[in-house]
Amino acid sequence: MTFEENGIYVKGSHGQEKIKCPRCSPTRKKSFDTCLSVNIDDGVWNCHHCGWKGSLNKKRQIVETIIEKPKPPKTNIPDNVYEWFEDRGISREVVDREKIGYDNRWIHFPFYKDGEVVNIKSRTGDKRFRQSKNAEKCFYRFDNMKGMETIIITEGEMDALSLVECGFINTVSVPDGAPAEGTKPSDRKFSYLLSAEEHLMNAETVILCTDSDGAGKHLRDELSRRIGREKCFRVTYPEGCKDMNDVLINHGRDKVEEIVSNAHPYPIDGVVMVQDVEDDAIDLLLKPDVKGLSTGWSAIDQHYLVSASELTIVTGVPNMGKSEWMDAVMINMVKLYGWNFGIFSAENFPVKHHLLKLVGKFLGQPFWGDDRISEDKARKTMKILNEHIKFIGIQEDSVTIESIMDQAKILNYRYGLQGLIVDPWNTLEHKFNDGENETLYVSRVLSQLSAFAKMNEMHIWIVAHPRKMENGVDRKPVVPTPYDIAGSANWYNKSDNAITVHRHRSEHEDYAGIHVHKIRFQYKNGKPTNNQPAKLKYDVSRGVYEDYIEEFKEDLFE
Repeated sequence: MTFEENGIYVKGSHGQEKIKCPRCSPTRKKSFDTCLSVNIDDGVWNCHHCGWKGSLNKKRQIVETIIEKPKPPKTNIPDNVYEWFEDRGISREVVDREKIGYDNRWIHFPFYKDGEVVNIKSRTGDKRFRQSKNAEKCFYRFDNMKGMETIIITEGEMDALSLVECGFINTVSVPDGAPAEGTKPSDRKFSYLLSAEEHLMNAETVILCTDSDGAGKHLRDELSRRIGREKCFRVTYPEGCKDMNDVLINHGRDKVEEIVSNAHPYPIDGVVMVQDVEDDAIDLLLKPDVKGLSTGWSAIDQHYLVSASELTIVTGVPNMGKSEWMDAVMINMVKLYGWNFGIFSAENFPVKHHLLKLVGKFLGQPFWGDDRISEDKARKTMKILNEHIKFIGIQEDSVTIESIMDQAKILNYRYGLQGLIVDPWNTLEHKFNDGENETLYVSRVLSQLSAFAKMNEMHIWIVAHPRKMENGVDRKPVVPTPYDIAGSANWYNKSDNAITVHRHRSEHEDYAGIHVHKIRFQYKNGKPTNNQPAKLKYDVSRGVYEDYIEEFKEDLFE
């Protein structure tokens, strides 16, 4: 079975594409919309409009889930329901204009998209909620964001109506409220962003009016991270108010207008106002012992922990295992914390080979030989990896750091990346500005990467080969440092963390040494190793790094 046999025509041979759906696009008002996501490598597809899903894999049953469109709700609203809205600052005019319905204790909020009802969210006066079964997930008041230079996003329908009441017709609401505080936002929870991608990307300003509690801030920060902090603004509510409806009820229309007008941007361009970091500073005050995340090895924990919004440089002599170590870090972060990664790995081509290596690391089992991974285990693991790892730029003839950041931004919007790996730096096409030498170029690009990491709350790893590899008195390679990478001291100065991966071999011991040269924020991420590297055992057959145990060092390597 091929894509073409199913009426699906893709342009490339690898990666993911978003194209028109042969099932629903011809009958839609906006027939040019690219609503079908196709994963060419996995042979699967999914339409975000009609719900058509399928697979080319004969061992998988082709599953079709047809999204059901509910009928518009009845709008015969009794006076007591109108009064309920009026008590919350929402006029009869707005209730009628938004075509809100009522039936047997349930108030119905219809979700219109392209002029059609695609979902209905219902609630009672005592805050019981439900949504239409098998309905499409999209923003409430979706059509009101089309063509808008400024879009306002709220956490709930009543907050959206509060802003509409005050004249802000460019207001929409997320369909499912905020994810629980302290949880990792799932891609499924944010699936409504896919259909709104064009409108949010074209908007100049997005004002986030989520609730002021922990879950609301969690939602606000994740939306801003995916949409792009450079265009996002956030609001501050008066004391005692949790959301916009509270403001409307307790302070009136003028206060709502004032809050929206005074929305402030996320800190960018090197200028930080106190109000920009107030909440973050209070979080640090209340949680002073919050540390970075472990990479999964106890030997490294005291020297290197992973925090969001940072740039880590990894170097090492060729064939010393730095790419293998980076793969192991990625797999550990996926297994331990459910992180999502984008990875550019030019030396691991084609992707199918790299994928099998990652499967082996995930399972701790070789993918070759008599002991190789079974097909069933491999497919189950690939399903997990498909959720968390996206390969970048492999199909391109030449890749620049700018193109990687562009793709990472798209992936971040759709999937919420926590990590980005560029391996290696030396294979990229580097485009110097006029009059720019290598030193100035490296300084500029590393500054861009550092800013990108901070703006998107993403940890970025750059793997770079040293320009020179000297041998010591025993003719063994000397451990390189970031200063040995072409581009001068910028590799050390511009990074938050700097690491060398180096294999140490002698008749007495054999181990992979993780040399941590720099940790910018030592209070939360550890201290450099100085002259004693953190030791790891590297099992070549399984591609697995493990904590090094001194008493068994003679058995570590074959």
